[in-house]
Amino acid sequence: MSQFIDLVKRGGNEAIKLNPPTGADFHITDRGSDWLFTVFCVNILFSLIYTALMFRKPVGERKLYYTAIAPTFFMGIAYFTMASNLGWTPIKAEFNHVKTSTQETHPGYRQVFYARYVGWFLAFPWVMVQLSIIGNTPLQHIFFNVASTEVFVVAWLIGSLIHSTYKWGYWVFGIAGSFTTCVSLMTTTRNIMKKENKDNGVHQVFTILVSVVMFLWFVYPVSWGLCEGGNVLQPDSEMIFYGVLDLLMLCFVPFLFILFSNYLGDRIRPKKHDDIEKVLSSPSLGSPNMNSPTPVPSPAAATPKAEKKKHKKKHSKK
Repeated sequence: MSQFIDLVKRGGNEAIKLNPPTGADFHITDRGSDWLFTVFCVNILFSLIYTALMFRKPVGERKLYYTAIAPTFFMGIAYFTMASNLGWTPIKAEFNHVKTSTQETHPGYRQVFYARYVGWFLAFPWVMVQLSIIGNTPLQHIFFNVASTEVFVVAWLIGSLIHSTYKWGYWVFGIAGSFTTCVSLMTTTRNIMKKENKDNGVHQVFTILVSVVMFLWFVYPVSWGLCEGGNVLQPDSEMIFYGVLDLLMLCFVPFLFILFSNYLGDRIRPKKHDDIEKVLSSPSLGSPNMNSPTPVPSPAAATPKAEKKKHKKKHSKK
């Protein structure tokens, strides 16, 4: 019995004990690590569910599930790393809003997890790909949306590793990247969808998903400003804030995408685009262009047989 009690005592989350936050004045505690392990489990659970559902589909219909498996799996790895108190570096805070009695400098050093940004770099583009698929966006424009999304992630990663006030410049660059992607989705992608797909169901699904993504995406700057930027929230509170946002953005939104894609079926099947400018400039798919000139048939060209018949006719009259 005593051995069992000793085993129970040794059990539990010992990540902070095995991987101590040396050099950081403000760092996560056991409670923060427990929450991060919870988010890790949710991401892996959804990744396994998506994988199981994928294998129930024919090979040709599995592409949509890849876009849901990837973000949950990548974020699962990122959250396991952060829950283990790994993938971070101490950065001196710009402001001294969070204080501890043991800090030797003012402001102190805050624990910044770069593992989160690695996970974002691999996971965030897949949500943009999902929205682009519903809007039947051409491949080159999908690349543009993905590149703008990566600007958001990379800029914030650089900004989180800077001590001085120059970090806020990268915060603005990141917001500009996310804003560019949102504008692209609401203009080019939406216009293509309207011209090529007259189904109101597809329009409604696209509007719902884009609205959810845009709302969540513009809450992220508030979180960054209160955590890595302004040093207002404790690291444990930071993990809760980011964890809820990531679960909604990178776990719940892919779930909605799979749900709606099964409902829409072939109505969101990708189509080939030969010329995107031609698609956007045309009044509507399948409707005549009133501004284009009506083709005029050219006069029939004379042929040797016709000339010979004409000559015989004249000769017979004579």
